[in-house]
Amino acid sequence: MTPREQAAFAAGIQAARQAAMTAAVTIEVRDDARELRQQAAAAALHGLAAGLKVAFLDPQPAPRATPAMMAAIAADPAQSGDAPCSECSGRFRWTKDSTNGHVHGRCEACGMAIMQ
Repeated sequence: MTPREQAAFAAGIQAARQAAMTAAVTIEVRDDARELRQQAAAAALHGLAAGLKVAFLDPQPAPRATPAMMAAIAADPAQSGDAPCSECSGRFRWTKDSTNGHVHGRCEACGMAIMQ
């Protein structure tokens, strides 16, 4: 998406969140707000607003580098070696199982271990 499209999308999500929160508050101030179905409807609308925020507006965490490190090790023809650890950049020592090629390794610095 272009930056303009992203801004329009975010504005639409924000408008949907505001509408859900407005509807929830409207239900909560009604005379029958203590009825179970009204409480459930208000809770569902609050949940919708929170879910929209988490799914579309909160920043997403950076992808982890471990899959890339494992792909590089798998492509290496050697049976053992060292690689920079994807978690701490320490020394990740690995070996490949001679029967099935699975990778086993551990970082000397942070202790991250992988057994494929």
